[in-house]
Amino acid sequence: MQRKILQKGSYLIKIEDMTYTFFGTDNDHVEVYRWLLDFPGMKLFEDYSRPDQPCRWFSTWAEVENSSELKLWNLAAWSEDIGARPRANRIDFNENTQRKFNERGRTVLQSPAIIKLGRNNDQNGCLANSPISCWTERGARQRSIYPNEFLDEVNWAKLRSMIGKVQRQIAKSAPAKMRSYAIMPEAYEQLRAGRIKLWNWGQECVSGSPLISV
Repeated sequence: MQRKILQKGSYLIKIEDMTYTFFGTDNDHVEVYRWLLDFPGMKLFEDYSRPDQPCRWFSTWAEVENSSELKLWNLAAWSEDIGARPRANRIDFNENTQRKFNERGRTVLQSPAIIKLGRNNDQNGCLANSPISCWTERGARQRSIYPNEFLDEVNWAKLRSMIGKVQRQIAKSAPAKMRSYAIMPEAYEQLRAGRIKLWNWGQECVSGSPLISV
C-alpha cells in the first residue's frame, strides 16, 4: 500500500492508494487471478463487454480458459462478501462506428469494490510493471464517480484484507526484486535466460543489474 499526496485546488490532501506494483508475465498474472478466485464468493468478470454483448462472469479459471475472444487485461475481480455489486453502464458508439462495424455499443461494469489487475504492457521492448489495485474508502469518497449510497455498500475492511493477502502472496512468490518491486517466477526465469528485459521507468534493466536483488 502506498500513500500519495495530491494537489487539489490550493491545498494538499493525503490519499491511501491500495496499489501494489510488480513484474509478471501473462502466466504470472494467471496465478494472481487463481489466488483471487480462492476467496469465497469471488468472481472474475469482463469490466467492459464485447460489442453488443453482456459482460461475462466467471467463477472458475476453467470458465475463463473456455471463453473465446477474452482479453486477460479485461478481467476484474469482485466478491459477494465485499458488497456493492458491479452495476452496468451502457456505452453507445457514435454513428460512424455503428455504421462501419454494425455494432451499437458495449456494456461497462462499475463498482467501488472491484479489484483490478493491470496489464503487463511492453515498453520499448521491455516488460513493464503491472499494478494490482482497488479503491480505499478515503480515496473513493474523495475522488471516485460513485454516489455515497453505493460507497456505503462496500465492506471496506474485507476489501482491504483481501487485496492485502494477494499482495503478500505476490511478494512471497517472487524469487527476486527490481529495486523494491517483486519479480514473479516466470518473469524472473525469462529475465535470467535473457529472453526479456525489465522496464526501469525510463531505461531497460537486464539480468545481473545491481538493481536486481535475490
